[in-house]
Amino acid sequence: MSKKSKKIEEVLAEEGAAAENYEIPGAMPENVKVSRPNLGRPTVVSVRLSADEYARLQRAAEQANLPVSTLIRIWTLDRVRVEAEGGAGSLAQRLARLERAVFQRST
Repeated sequence: MSKKSKKIEEVLAEEGAAAENYEIPGAMPENVKVSRPNLGRPTVVSVRLSADEYARLQRAAEQANLPVSTLIRIWTLDRVRVEAEGGAGSLAQRLARLERAVFQRST
């Protein structure tokens, strides 16, 4: 292993250890909200969107005062619930309805 590689690995190890040992200060400014919302959700799902689709989702999320990922999660889980309850219509009809709901909220 070269000196440069060893240095990088050492720096990464030190930074990792520092992050693991970091403690949130007891007193935070009033405008700062500390949360760890994803502790119970360790799985990440990636979805590819066009720039326009993402912009529309961002607008919808801003209108709902939510992060984009939270909005996507809410809509997705709601749709899974509807399906589990025997959502009506063909797959094509349900997808069309979902698409309308997603993009009407963002315009």
